[in-house]
Amino acid sequence: MENPTSRSILFLLCVPTLIQLAYGLDIVQHSCKLAAKTDPYVDYKLCVQTLKASPNSKDAEFKDLVVISINQSKANATEIGSEISELMKRRSEKWGQYSLNCLKSCLELYSEAVSDLEKALKGLKMEDYETAKTGVSAAMDAPVSCEDGYKEKDGEVSPLSEINDGFFQLVAISLAFINMC
Repeated sequence: MENPTSRSILFLLCVPTLIQLAYGLDIVQHSCKLAAKTDPYVDYKLCVQTLKASPNSKDAEFKDLVVISINQSKANATEIGSEISELMKRRSEKWGQYSLNCLKSCLELYSEAVSDLEKALKGLKMEDYETAKTGVSAAMDAPVSCEDGYKEKDGEVSPLSEINDGFFQLVAISLAFINMC
């Protein structure tokens, strides 16, 4: 009697190889194309550019691309946290108390996003896709909540809008990939 779980695992292990064979071995382009078709937040060009920037993507299988995308999102969240800290130091006299509080809140949100993405990576390593999806989804809330803080007060403008949008798009790639697992 065949175990349905082992059949599913075997299928998942074969899918990346089949995709590579069917699409001229360019797993990055094909995976990004599928992700962009299934998720309106995934930008195909950004996906390809981001993944191909990693030297590990050259000979990667699909599961490797998922890990690469989460690691890149995590690195970006860490970098954004550093940028926010620098903004707070360099321009503290420029910010009113409300804006300074928003920056502090955003810094906290991005710190939590790094933790959420670490949890997602741990879940992925254990093939616990629900945990991975939960972690990535939680990280995806950081830029949205950061922007929302500024919108709560008339006249406040977020200095992080472009950065927040970029991070949201990176995390959308990771989430789309996990949903494809």
